[in-house]
Amino acid sequence: MSDKNTLHVDIISPERPVYSGDALSITARAHDGEMGILPGHAPLVTKLGIGEVRVTRGTLANKVVDRFAIKQGYLEVSNNHVVILSEDAKAIADLKGVNPEDIARLQKEISEAKDPEERAKLQADLEWLKASDKLLKGV
Repeated sequence: MSDKNTLHVDIISPERPVYSGDALSITARAHDGEMGILPGHAPLVTKLGIGEVRVTRGTLANKVVDRFAIKQGYLEVSNNHVVILSEDAKAIADLKGVNPEDIARLQKEISEAKDPEERAKLQADLEWLKASDKLLKGV
C-alpha cells in the first residue's frame, strides 16, 4: 500500500484490472479538461472523458511514466488511493493500429442511425477509435 508520499492506483475495466501499484502522481483527462492528482489530494469523484491517463511512478530521481488509453469512466480519490473505473482501458503499449475501414464504417453507421441513443453510442465508439489511434501514434 502507498505511504504518505505516494498514491496507490487501481485502473479497472469491465474485463480485468489493467494496473495496480504505487505512483508519485496521476494525470487524467476528466470530462471537462486535464487534471493532476498528487499525494494528499482532497477526496474527489469525477467523470472521465476519452483520452489518456499517465501514472508517474518510481522515485523523484528516477521517474517512469506508464500511459493508458481510457474510454470514459470515473476517477475517485480518497486517502491517497486513486481508483479509475473505465468502460475500456488499455496500456498504450498494448494498443494495435486502427483500421481506416473501421472508422469509415462507423461514420456511415452514424449517418444512417435513426435512434439518437444508438447514434450517441456509435459516436463514442468512433471517438474511442480516433483517440486510440492518436495516442498510439504519439508514442
